[in-house]
Amino acid sequence: MEEETQGAIIASFRKNNREMICVGNSEFQGKQLVFVRTYTAGLDEELIPTPSGVSVVAELTSELVKGVQALKGTLTTEGVVAKIKKNAKQEIWIGMSIFKERPLIYIRTYAIWGDDPEMKPTKKGISVSVDLYPQLLEAVEKLGEAIQKK
Repeated sequence: MEEETQGAIIASFRKNNREMICVGNSEFQGKQLVFVRTYTAGLDEELIPTPSGVSVVAELTSELVKGVQALKGTLTTEGVVAKIKKNAKQEIWIGMSIFKERPLIYIRTYAIWGDDPEMKPTKKGISVSVDLYPQLLEAVEKLGEAIQKK
């Protein structure tokens, strides 16, 4: 996992009994980042970030918000609704898929490996039930508002 400061959580919602999805901002090598990450409770109930999540430079926050907003009309159809270019070899893909007969929203990093020009999914990302779309949308919109104010 890229080492970044834990940062400030701007919004969160419960993913399941053990995990929360948190959005916020942090810093890595002098760059301001925004993140969507899975957190879990530690022994003292303090939230601890897991490796599951994505981050992009703060300048791409509006693209992240627009990507999640684009899911609204497609929650019953598998596919990618948005791609956010991180760099020459990485993109964040936002979409919907079916896993074990459950519809899931995903926000995942895709990357080019070696000489193969095709983007492949990485382990970095989150997935949540489509039932949690309203909470995800509200969280990333709060993130967008908070970053605009900075």
